[in-house]
Amino acid sequence: MSVRHVGAVEFEATCMTIIERMTDDGEPVIVTKGGEPVAMVTPLARPKRHRSMIGALKAPDYGFDDPYGQIASPADWNAQS
Repeated sequence: MSVRHVGAVEFEATCMTIIERMTDDGEPVIVTKGGEPVAMVTPLARPKRHRSMIGALKAPDYGFDDPYGQIASPADWNAQS
C-alpha cells in the first residue's frame, strides 16, 4: 500500500478534497511540516452491517402462491411398500 505525502500548508488548503480522495482509494496520507512527518491520516474501517433478525423474513426472496397447498402431487412420490 502506498502512502501519499502532503505538506501542512497544502493539507490545510485542500483538507476536504484530500479526505474525500482518501475515502475513495483507501490510501493513507502523511502530513509533513518542513519535510518532516508530523501526522498520519488514515481512513477508518467501515463496520460490516448485519441484518437484523427482526426484519430478516419481512420480505423473503421466495414466494408462496398457496401456502396451505400441496408441495408436490402424490403421483410425484415413488414410495415402495
